[in-house]
Amino acid sequence: MATEDVYRRLQKHIDNMPVGYPATESGVELRLLEHLFTPEEAEMALHLSAVPETAEKIHKRAKKDGIEFRALRKTLRRLVKKGAIIGTTVKGEPAYSKAMLAIGMFEFQAGRITKEYHEDFRQYMDEGFAEAIFTKKTGQMRTIPINEEVLPDRRIGTYDGAKELVMNSKGPFAVIPCVCRDGMDLEDIPCEMTEIRETCLLMGNFAEKIVHSGVGKALSKEEMVGMLDRANDVGMVIQPQNTQDPHFICCCCGCCCAVLTTAKKLPRPAEYFDANYYAEIEEELCTECRNCSDRCQMDAISFNGGPSQVDVMQCIGCGLCIPTCPDSAIQLREKPDAKAPPKDQDDLYMQILKERYGPLGTAKLAAKKVLGMKI
Repeated sequence: MATEDVYRRLQKHIDNMPVGYPATESGVELRLLEHLFTPEEAEMALHLSAVPETAEKIHKRAKKDGIEFRALRKTLRRLVKKGAIIGTTVKGEPAYSKAMLAIGMFEFQAGRITKEYHEDFRQYMDEGFAEAIFTKKTGQMRTIPINEEVLPDRRIGTYDGAKELVMNSKGPFAVIPCVCRDGMDLEDIPCEMTEIRETCLLMGNFAEKIVHSGVGKALSKEEMVGMLDRANDVGMVIQPQNTQDPHFICCCCGCCCAVLTTAKKLPRPAEYFDANYYAEIEEELCTECRNCSDRCQMDAISFNGGPSQVDVMQCIGCGLCIPTCPDSAIQLREKPDAKAPPKDQDDLYMQILKERYGPLGTAKLAAKKVLGMKI
């Protein structure tokens, strides 16, 4: 009972982050924590804040529970290696913070995920976590085309084309295995689209850290662009972090990706995606070749005895349907409410926090941060 209690307290501690970690009737969310934390490690993780802090600062709280500094520092380092918490630096000193499940602990299992962890994660998506990540407000990821799919006379920001994001980035760049596809492989449900597994692209300090950890492989800018071309050829949806200068770009399929597979179970999935475009078909040009429906990862294109039809409530504006249309019958249209994403990661999560907790709740969290308290 005491062991279950520490995991429940840790669940509640993680649940107050920008993206929640809700409880379920089955308790699968506790099993996910048990995969990554021993009871002793969970006790120490309860002293972590959402803001990176040095081990010395964390120990000021932890010592009240009789936790020794050396044991704390050793445990924090071990938890970072396990992908259970975030390790970074503050003014050149190692610093640590708690992590959300996604984007966070789940993605940190890239290259080492187990079958049991993946099975529990998929169950949690169905039982509760989908409600935390799928909102009609600001999401952690957005959907964008490669670049060429957007008509020249349509406005496109530098944040709305995958290649442009890479070309405008100073790097460094890296690629890691897709944790979703690796997990599905372990469950003997291999990807229906491709045998390629290294499809999660990283940029900036994220790339540098992941290469240093040994999980990622360094890429040149030209290789990054080549990865995007390959993803487009195969038919993968491009989903970067929802910022103007993203740390990552995911290349996703509709059979393995936890986001896409879960979204397709929703009645109107397009309402839950940050995307500035939707596909439109010129019926008089359509020859019913069905290439577009074969490419669509969201099952948004159908045929009913005539030209193909796009369900705009299923379409997420990825542009995959355009390159293989032999008659140029499809184009991306910009949504009337198209918007620029948050500037950077800090702005993104501050916006998500405001939407979740409101101005007053966010102000209280900000006050705690200023006072150096755990949040």
